[in-house]
Amino acid sequence: MNIARLVLPALLVAASAAGAQSPIRSIDVSEKDDGYVAELVMFAPVPTSVAWDVLTDFEKMAGWVPNVRESKVLARDGNTLEIEQRGVAKFGVASFPYVSTRKMVLDPPKTVLATQVKGSMKRLQSLMKVSAEGSGTQLNYRLELVPAGLAALALSKDFLKHELTEQFTAIVGEMVRRAK
Repeated sequence: MNIARLVLPALLVAASAAGAQSPIRSIDVSEKDDGYVAELVMFAPVPTSVAWDVLTDFEKMAGWVPNVRESKVLARDGNTLEIEQRGVAKFGVASFPYVSTRKMVLDPPKTVLATQVKGSMKRLQSLMKVSAEGSGTQLNYRLELVPAGLAALALSKDFLKHELTEQFTAIVGEMVRRAK
């Protein structure tokens, strides 16, 4: 009983400190028609320029985004790029490989609009908004997707929350690493 009184408060403090370390302030995933909409608000304790550099470093993303195995720029025309990414999304025992070719429209250093032009999803579009907040950067991300094939069987709200949390925790981690 005495040990529980000592250990439980310590565990609660540790859990709350770990939660404070998470870059994700809020995450909401909802079902919409035959797909999903996800909205995330995140904070990166880095200058906006560092956040922007990481978010748009498409050639090196396979080095720090857990589910990306290959990422390359296929074409570039000013602030419009076409990128291709390949990888495997995993959640528990469920996993599925994906390929996505997306048109990326950059409005430096404020927004990245991504629209799938070819790939594993029936439809995929996302918008990342980047803004300064105090000594760091707030990231607002909205994803709309309609799965196809194996992804339609494997995807769920919990799967998406897991994937997005894992991805953006790693991305913000890379931002922090580069800011040092």
